[in-house]
Amino acid sequence: MKLFSMKPHRLLLWGLALGVPAVAAVGCDDAIRSVATPKVSVLPSNGFTFAKIPLSSDPSTPAQATRQVEIRNEGNGELLIAKVSVDGLTDRGEFRLRWARTVIDSATTGNIGFEFGGADDFSYPLRVAADESVFFYLDYRPASEDSRAGSRGAIRLETNEGANPNVAVPVTVSATGAEISVFPQALNFDRVSAGQVENRDLTITNIGSADLNVENIQIGGSLDFTPLIDGRDPRRGVVEVLTDPDGDGTPGLAPNKSFIVRVRFAPQFEGPDSGELSIASNDPNRPLVSVPLVANAETPCLHTNPPALEYPTSLINRTDSRPLAIESCGGSEVNITAIYLAEGSDPAFALEADSVPEVPFAMPAVINNRPPDPRYLRVAFTPREQRIYNGKLIIESDDPVVPRREVSLLGRGELNACPQARATQDEYTVVPLDVVTLDGSPSIDQDGPGNAPVGYEWVIVSSPEGSLSAPVERFADAGQPANGGQPDDTSSPTARFFVDLAGVYVLELRVTDNLGLDSVACNNPARVVIVATPEEAIHVQLTWRTPNDPNPTDNIGTDLDLHLLHPNAQNWFQTAWDCHYGAVNPDWGQPESPQDDPSLDIDDINGGGPENINLNQPEDTSVLGAPYLIGVHYYQSRDRVTQEDFGSTFARVRVFIEGELAWDFTDGDNPGEREMEAAEHFWDVAQIEWPARSVTTRNRYYTQRP
Repeated sequence: MKLFSMKPHRLLLWGLALGVPAVAAVGCDDAIRSVATPKVSVLPSNGFTFAKIPLSSDPSTPAQATRQVEIRNEGNGELLIAKVSVDGLTDRGEFRLRWARTVIDSATTGNIGFEFGGADDFSYPLRVAADESVFFYLDYRPASEDSRAGSRGAIRLETNEGANPNVAVPVTVSATGAEISVFPQALNFDRVSAGQVENRDLTITNIGSADLNVENIQIGGSLDFTPLIDGRDPRRGVVEVLTDPDGDGTPGLAPNKSFIVRVRFAPQFEGPDSGELSIASNDPNRPLVSVPLVANAETPCLHTNPPALEYPTSLINRTDSRPLAIESCGGSEVNITAIYLAEGSDPAFALEADSVPEVPFAMPAVINNRPPDPRYLRVAFTPREQRIYNGKLIIESDDPVVPRREVSLLGRGELNACPQARATQDEYTVVPLDVVTLDGSPSIDQDGPGNAPVGYEWVIVSSPEGSLSAPVERFADAGQPANGGQPDDTSSPTARFFVDLAGVYVLELRVTDNLGLDSVACNNPARVVIVATPEEAIHVQLTWRTPNDPNPTDNIGTDLDLHLLHPNAQNWFQTAWDCHYGAVNPDWGQPESPQDDPSLDIDDINGGGPENINLNQPEDTSVLGAPYLIGVHYYQSRDRVTQEDFGSTFARVRVFIEGELAWDFTDGDNPGEREMEAAEHFWDVAQIEWPARSVTTRNRYYTQRP
């Protein structure tokens, strides 16, 4: 087994040189363990960059510039710097290298690594723990006007990083002396309401010794901020405003000259906002300067959603209640001091008392552009006659811009006749796995468009326990209705319903008119009863419930299999005598006679069933010497795609004899369903004797299939 690409003796020597303990040899049979390793990161990645520095007129105080670089250990092992060398920069004694464990100011010398033109004063190895840094400071003191201008070099580090043991930190002295200064370093727009406009000015100055060329100005983040130079946006194809910003006829910004960038903030919505103004230039040390832009970040702000409450068509003598959200939209908490209906508001409007919080109360500030949860009021409107109603809700707070927010209330009372729900058929007698077409087209609305309702909703009132069917507009696969389909379209009076289990279903049709009045409020819904009765002599039904599967009707879930074992069988899963997913219609009884053969109608593999086995002509079990046996196998607990394990599931079995429920698992202490803990577990459920038509509980559980 190959563990290292470096030969062992070289690895040992390198480790001893850096003071690292030797690594013991690892045999092929030993466990492989992860090794802590360092990783060097240089910030900034372009190293030490100096602009051209004009010489000082006073020899006693020479001109000097200092640049900082952070050497960070981003690995999980200790970084060892075994050697620091300077490439091409020490011959004139213009550079000094210092270092410190923390960031230091200009008045602090720190530790000397190389003095101007001096020798190496580092104490090796220089150790940097995982996730920590060491800071290098390079002082540049030019000896002449053209000294080092346009030159390059490097500070080189020899380290114990395996992938990159030799690290070169670039040193560049630019031939230009342009240097950008931006003031202020951030723009704060305080509190600006939606629809208002505020401006803030930013001054860009060239404090260097050569012309500064501003190449572009951009804004990232919110689109509510716009940069302007002399009223023009430099991003909109008018970059010429940057060509000669000081207007002296020469391209660029001359030394000691300035120009103004005006930033306009025009919010479309209430709340905190932020962005970033980016300025790109030929300053070698700061080629890109970013200025944070913030608004509404430090003041209270209150907003309502919606801004006004409207009740366009409310029924006379009926209460129409609507919510109003109170939202905090500022960088400081907002204090609400009063909530009331303004004097002169129509008495048809009323605040629902249980929705009004006790005042005063405070709502938290917006944090990281995430507003806190709103507080909801409910305003009720009860018209007594057919006319227009007006009112006003007042919310007082410490929002400095809108301390008294007014929410307009507008309503209209309407006379309206109740829609009447009617179905083409009130009762259906079917067999399990039939499909019923529900039709509410006879429903009427006397004063509606076309005398018909505009909404039709089919609701299941009751169904056999374990049923997963719901009304759909159409099935995804007409041949596999158990797989569901497109949700019912409430604009259509019809729906399709798959009868998945034996038993009684009650569905209710609720219709709605064009003014929002429904048949439930008028106490006249229509009900449809579906009775599903098996036709076979024996009908065995399996459904199951998996607590960790939130949606048993989707394509992901557990897989249980129903088994019916013939009296001649010696073992479960014996293909000729066990009816299950592997033998859905075995030949029992008289050869080639389908009437005495069982059939599995559905093999459900992704949810709660059902699976049904039917047998029309059972054989005489007293002659055969053994009963029919019913079993359930936990075939698969994991999703076939994601391999997610859903854990335990609860199986429910019912047995119908000649259409009547003859047995389920609810007798005695049995709760109606049996927990099956894991895949491959097997439940020996019950036995059937024929022609006695008796079903007896067995309830034998195996942790592996028998």
